[in-house]
Amino acid sequence: MRSAPEYGLVLCSQFTPDDDTVARFAEQVEQVRFARDAGFSSVWATQHYLADPFQYLHPLAVLSRIVPESGDMRIGTAITLMALGNPVDLAEELATLDIISGGRLTVGAGLGYRDVEFDAFRVPRQRRLRRFLDNLDVVRRLWTEDEVTFSSDVVELAGVRPVLRPVQRPHPPLWLAGHTDRALRRTARMGLPWIAAAAHVDRDYLHQQVATYRAACAEYGHGEARIQVLQEIYVGDSDESAVEDVRAAMTVKYEAYRAWGQDQVLPASQSFDKEFDELRRGRFILGSAATCRARLADLIEHVNPENILLRPQWPGMPQEKVMAGLKRLTDEVLR
Repeated sequence: MRSAPEYGLVLCSQFTPDDDTVARFAEQVEQVRFARDAGFSSVWATQHYLADPFQYLHPLAVLSRIVPESGDMRIGTAITLMALGNPVDLAEELATLDIISGGRLTVGAGLGYRDVEFDAFRVPRQRRLRRFLDNLDVVRRLWTEDEVTFSSDVVELAGVRPVLRPVQRPHPPLWLAGHTDRALRRTARMGLPWIAAAAHVDRDYLHQQVATYRAACAEYGHGEARIQVLQEIYVGDSDESAVEDVRAAMTVKYEAYRAWGQDQVLPASQSFDKEFDELRRGRFILGSAATCRARLADLIEHVNPENILLRPQWPGMPQEKVMAGLKRLTDEVLR
């Protein structure tokens, strides 16, 4: 068993269509300052394009803006949709962000699952995984090699000599997200840490995923499995009030996930097509301080993560509730 996990704050840079995004983003900055002063180790931004019904801010712009507010916290993407962009652009944007932050960037990367995004970037269905793996490889090569040659349907590099480098050597940490057994085995084979989206599956299925990843890490000779967990959490005055405080906002969020097909790669038992009170059980950490402490302790005991990335807000949730929940989280759960 490794030492106690570090905690990160996941920003909810997703706003309802009628929201004042300038005001809402100012609230996100307030959350970053709170997390910095409360001792969080990292802050994270997520990514989707054409994210109807939400106004969804781009994570690299968000992270760049919050660098001055973040103290010595690490900043990270959870996740970058690595299959969509041009790898030269990705490598240079991410290297720039690592430089701006003084070498504090972690890159969480994932394949993605939404047809509207793949279609917008002209990524053919049969090429999605290949594009993801190629982009990941080329980005790393552009960060580490003196000369890069690579040819594909999206990039042509003929002995280019990369000059822009990230601060961190050999490069910023790379973590991979994924739900399927194939994705977990692929991550293990590559010797990379896995980001587990604990809120997207129930407790028993998460434990099954963890076992699959650990076994694959052992099979491929990569030693101890390195697991990072992204978890929805809200600490209320009581179990009942916590659920009611977040019910509307989380319902909106998970109805969007369901419409986007986020759960379609998972077994039917993990479908989001459930009433909220059924969906939340075993997935979300919602409740009093005592309940949340117990749920986090259970997660740590059975998953043994290096980092737990906590998201305490969902689209449409008022800032006063977010900040009250964060204060209860830091004062009564994490200390």
